[in-house]
Amino acid sequence: MERLKQRIVLLWTLIMGGFAFHCIADLLPLFWSADIAADNSGTAPEGMLLLMMALSYLIPAIGILCLLFSKRRGILMINTVLAVFTAVFCIFHLSELITEFTLAQVAILPAMATIAILLAIDSIRMTKKIKTE
Repeated sequence: MERLKQRIVLLWTLIMGGFAFHCIADLLPLFWSADIAADNSGTAPEGMLLLMMALSYLIPAIGILCLLFSKRRGILMINTVLAVFTAVFCIFHLSELITEFTLAQVAILPAMATIAILLAIDSIRMTKKIKTE
């Protein structure tokens, strides 16, 4: 059980690192003076910024905290729901490569989707183990 918890924490950490690398990969063209602005309106979409912050930090952090500080099945279920949500998000984000191919993202998006799927599978296993104990 502890080994499974360690795996899940490691996978959440890899997800956080993957999101950080994803952002860095999007910013790399700045070194060649390329315009990387998604929208030149001059204002940042606050809703999108909040979503990106939640996905890249808050959701993994909440998942880790639920896992480390509770043995109750209900709290561990929160981790599982967040893990499944993250996996679905990563899969949909990976599918964007079909319409908007970005070479910098080819390396990170498949890896993140794979890690997120493993995270969801392990989180489901953990929740089922708690149910049977």
